[in-house]
Amino acid sequence: GNMTLIFGDSLYYNLIFFITVSVIFTWLITQAFKVFLKCWIGKKFSFRMFLADGDFPSTHTAIVTCGVILILFLNACTFYETDMSVVSQFNSAKDFLIMLTLASIVVRDAMGQRHRQDNTNRNLKNLKDYVKEIGVEKNVIEHIDATFESIDNEAIKRVGHLKHEVYGGMVLGALCALYPIIFFFKRYDWLLVAII
Repeated sequence: GNMTLIFGDSLYYNLIFFITVSVIFTWLITQAFKVFLKCWIGKKFSFRMFLADGDFPSTHTAIVTCGVILILFLNACTFYETDMSVVSQFNSAKDFLIMLTLASIVVRDAMGQRHRQDNTNRNLKNLKDYVKEIGVEKNVIEHIDATFESIDNEAIKRVGHLKHEVYGGMVLGALCALYPIIFFFKRYDWLLVAII
């Protein structure tokens, strides 16, 4: 596949390196783009913003789109290949890419869901403690409303994406997949894939 060998002289390990860099690069660029947009519209920067769920563009969509384009590219690299050793290395690398993409999304979702649930539980515990502490008084209802608004913000508003966030993730994921293809394989013809 005329690959630039960066990680030793083994094609297989270079393919694994290429795939890992591509997926991490996609995640970093997408999250950095979110932080930039948040800072641009006036929010103060914090490192936690870099790990936040939701917003524009969708990191999940970007990673999956990147994976689809990389699989398409790896298939194209072996389409006319007659050396079965090379074909098997590309196929093994594709298996790794599929599992890496799946694992990155499942693990992130599992951690994100746990984080949202912990926040919800903490808010409910705070409400319970507050009611115990002051008894039933007039301002309890106000505190309940404020607490449940906080729960809504954590557990509901940050789940899922709007259409434009998903489309933005698809575009950014495609661009992020093409950069490593051009960098590692010098395949400038794949810029046409970006236009399509």
